[in-house]
Amino acid sequence: MTDSVNSVLRWETRGRMGSGSLPCGSAVPNGQDAWAGDRGVAFRTTDAGGTARAGVGPGGRRRARPLGLVDRCRTPPPPSAPMDAQRGIARRMVVGLPREGLAPAWEKDFAAYPPAGVILFARDFQDLEGLRRLTAHLRDLARPRRIFIAADEEGGFVSQLAGHLTVPPNAALLARGAEPGDVEWLARVTGERLRALGLDWAFAPVADIHSEPRNPVIGPRAWGTAPDAVAGAVAAMVRGLRAGGVATCLKHFPGHGDTVLDSHLALPRCDAPADRLAARELAPFRANLDADAVMTAHVVYPGLDPERPATFSRAIVHGLLRERLGFAGLAITDALEMKGAAQGREPLAAARMSLEAGCDLLLYAFHDEAVRRLRLALADALVDGVIDRANFDAARPRLAAFDHARPEPTAEDLARPLESLTPPDWEPRLERIVERGLVTRGTLPPAAAAGPWRVQEPAFAHGPTLASEIAALGVPLAAGGTPALEVVAVMSRVPLTAMETERLRALARARPVALIGLQSDAFLDDVPEAVLRISASDATPLARRVVARALAHQHRAALAARA
Repeated sequence: MTDSVNSVLRWETRGRMGSGSLPCGSAVPNGQDAWAGDRGVAFRTTDAGGTARAGVGPGGRRRARPLGLVDRCRTPPPPSAPMDAQRGIARRMVVGLPREGLAPAWEKDFAAYPPAGVILFARDFQDLEGLRRLTAHLRDLARPRRIFIAADEEGGFVSQLAGHLTVPPNAALLARGAEPGDVEWLARVTGERLRALGLDWAFAPVADIHSEPRNPVIGPRAWGTAPDAVAGAVAAMVRGLRAGGVATCLKHFPGHGDTVLDSHLALPRCDAPADRLAARELAPFRANLDADAVMTAHVVYPGLDPERPATFSRAIVHGLLRERLGFAGLAITDALEMKGAAQGREPLAAARMSLEAGCDLLLYAFHDEAVRRLRLALADALVDGVIDRANFDAARPRLAAFDHARPEPTAEDLARPLESLTPPDWEPRLERIVERGLVTRGTLPPAAAAGPWRVQEPAFAHGPTLASEIAALGVPLAAGGTPALEVVAVMSRVPLTAMETERLRALARARPVALIGLQSDAFLDDVPEAVLRISASDATPLARRVVARALAHQHRAALAARA
């Protein structure tokens, strides 16, 4: 035994040679790890004699491998080792699930490198019991690490619980019909539902201003056009979700409402000058800095940074959000697969730029092989110093505070009967909000009650059709021929084409037409020939039911006028 002699391990990392010393003098217990040098290269003993095999320890490079061992190390490993770079990167990611479901290899990787959180979508579960099992399984895989489980749960068009539960309508309709206390109440119920199903983070509320009427991605998801009113509704949502036991996330900073492109499909620009952005788009964010998190927008704002989308802009994320507004919560990107972030950029560059801008978490809608490779590449970049370590580590206190403030669901939360997730007054109260929120222009002429109606409507993912709801209220419907009234329901956030607008105008000139806007309603202004125009700004089954009642009421009034 040579106590004064060190074992020297030499290794190669991407073609560069290196070596490190390990003190000797006592046997390494079988199965113990030993770490060599400042690169974190490790070996693990495989027998009592100390025969070593190569591995990589915390802080080490994935591709490092030993080239020779001069002597056997007989000293136990140091009590602690540097944090593994891959695990550090994983804890800065929120990921979706694989398209093909959870395979054993994926679960093994997930357990080895648990992310900060998981985002779930309706595609990931078949029923609410399945959702509970899924959230419990994901948490078990990640332990002892805590993960957050999130969902886009705004209500209306953006809901993962729709089809399983009656969900609130879009924000635009709520803003028009809610009375004091309504928004906070429905947000609390939504938070309690999520928590009882195993989730603890709602990517809501939307804090965008509906500045551009023909915005194809925000539209009825926004709470309105007046900054103060929007700020108040956002505050009510934050209070309610928090009372329901889930974390909140304002989106999409610094405002996605004044764009004409969808950042899922392209890179939008918001050309409003800085002073207008400050007075209008920033107001709801500035008034709600107590929210747990803020999601960045994949939008270019020349008034703030002419070169980079907000997600990649340090001037916006760090300079504006952190320093000028003083936001102390988490900053998370919108999904980095979206074209507004991904187009023209390698995934590694997009992720690195997001971190350098000051984003704490990187969001990916799927967790596939590409994300795994990206995690490895980011770990290399972190070890190599390509990613600034001080900036990277600045997020740690924010992540710790977020974790401490929002404990994960308890056994009591998860034992709630599913039927208890809907209060007895839930649907009646929501229906009253919708009734008050409908905007109706025009009335049906007596001729509209002279015969059956025909309904043109899109396919709906959940619930009965508008036609069946109307028929159930006693209004006769025609299968063919010339109807007394043509009911045309439009469910689109994308502006109608000029050709489609002209088709509707021609139809309205030919016979009485009732136009129903089930999402964006700007097109209603373009068809003044329609005898009746109703803006619902929402297409949930509950909203369609209330619209059917409004039409049936108009039918009865037209019948009375004929008598």
